[in-house]
Amino acid sequence: MVEIYGQQIAQMEDLVDISDVLAKDSNFQKGLKKYVENPYDADIERVAKGVFTLAVSKSESPSLSRFDETIAVTRANNEGQARLACVGARYLTTKNSDDRRINGLGHIKSKKLITSMAFDCKGDTIYLVGNIDQDESINGSHLATLVRAIEDELVTSAHYISSNGLFMSLLECCVPNELGFDITGDAEIEDKEFLFGPSRYFAVVTVNDSQENEFVDFLFNNEVPVTLLGHVTKGELRLDELSFGDVSDYVL
Repeated sequence: MVEIYGQQIAQMEDLVDISDVLAKDSNFQKGLKKYVENPYDADIERVAKGVFTLAVSKSESPSLSRFDETIAVTRANNEGQARLACVGARYLTTKNSDDRRINGLGHIKSKKLITSMAFDCKGDTIYLVGNIDQDESINGSHLATLVRAIEDELVTSAHYISSNGLFMSLLECCVPNELGFDITGDAEIEDKEFLFGPSRYFAVVTVNDSQENEFVDFLFNNEVPVTLLGHVTKGELRLDELSFGDVSDYVL
């Protein structure tokens, strides 16, 4: 659940009312604005006179008041490695910068393969990729397969689904290019949990028409769960028959 609003959202049932709370909060809007300026899941660095392109992901383990130490560290490691995969970086190593913060380092094969979280074009198809196990871990082979799909130029955008939930992650994808989404809910869980609760997937990925069939086949053949979510719109945000307004409502 969008963590800073968790208690407030927990007491609300109307999904549009929840989105209105977020849209009217100037701090929330300012938080989204940073993705306009830097729409990547990891920092990109050029080293050795530009010969190598590295990605540095930053993650923080959640409060130990909510999780035991093992799960907290697992979640932080997951986030760091998934953020690297979403920019197209092959994982190299992880180090702790302090007791809670973890930095991941990855290598990107070519600078042209650096992948943004930003939705690129109206009509692109949105997929949910991978799964998070009950013990909070992410299958490393799933992350590696996503990186290979990016290297094969089968992906238009990719973004890690954070603990803030799917709705927030989708908004972060929308704001850089002022695009929207039209998605379908999950029949197995309530819409509120689907949008604002913890996700069982680790990434939101978009593909264009020429990429789609090969992308789905590639993930299927490598036993990576992939679920059709919806498509990119001109700016409206929709879940089934519900409208959450336009992306412009959520940014300053």
